Amino acid sequence: FTKMCRFGLNSYLYAPKDDHKHRAMWREPYNDLEKAELATLIKACKVNKVTFFYGISPGLDMTYSSPKDLQDLKAKLDDLKSIGCEAFALLWDDIDTSLPSQDQGSFNTLAEAHVKVTNEVFNYLGQPLFLTCPVEYCASRADPDVESSEYLNTLGSGLCQGIEVFWTGSKVVSETITKEEMIQLKQVLRR
Repeated sequence: FTKMCRFGLNSYLYAPKDDHKHRAMWREPYNDLEKAELATLIKACKVNKVTFFYGISPGLDMTYSSPKDLQDLKAKLDDLKSIGCEAFALLWDDIDTSLPSQDQGSFNTLAEAHVKVTNEVFNYLGQPLFLTCPVEYCASRADPDVESSEYLNTLGSGLCQGIEVFWTGSKVVSETITKEEMIQLKQVLRR
């Protein structure tokens, strides 16, 4: 974090796929030792003027219409808030792109489910610094393309304005992102 500060970098996203409580076992609370370790990271970020974002990826098995799953998600983030975390990321990347069957009576599309859950968590936490990563996070994943993507347009029109959206450019790993690409994306995401 000292290096990040020296290089003018101001944000750190904690979202390691090997932390099972971030993704595969997202409902599981951190134990006291794990919370102490995370608190150490958060404090080190603050000392170095770097914003620590805690990222959580519940999309592998979340039932979007389940009050219990939504409560579990809020409780997990409350726990992080209690140890000093002030910025969050709700990550929907690398999951099934279709609406789960158990949610089909509650939502018309996966995008509607993501908007509802993301907005609810954002507002519940008091509208902190907040990021989300959509399932379509680059042009090559947009269906059928960025401008015509129902998913991206639903996010753009439905997400609260304080929520920022991840984008990696034309590909998952893009060497460059052009001004034209960003103008197009701005029109779709409305931010």
